[in-house]
Amino acid sequence: MTTPEQKKKLLKAKIAVALHDELGRVPKAEEIDQVFLLARVLYKAVLGLHYRRREQKKQGQLAIF
Repeated sequence: MTTPEQKKKLLKAKIAVALHDELGRVPKAEEIDQVFLLARVLYKAVLGLHYRRREQKKQGQLAIF
């Protein structure tokens, strides 16, 4: 099983490859970190809200967002 640290490292590697493909140059560490943070925030914002809303519907609560 992969640890959370290994998952983060793998995601950063995938981001680096995608940035290299898009930019045509080796991305800087700061660029990789910015995209990594953005990816995590968007993941939580989109999927976190989706699952929370589904849980609220199951419990019979009104969906707040």
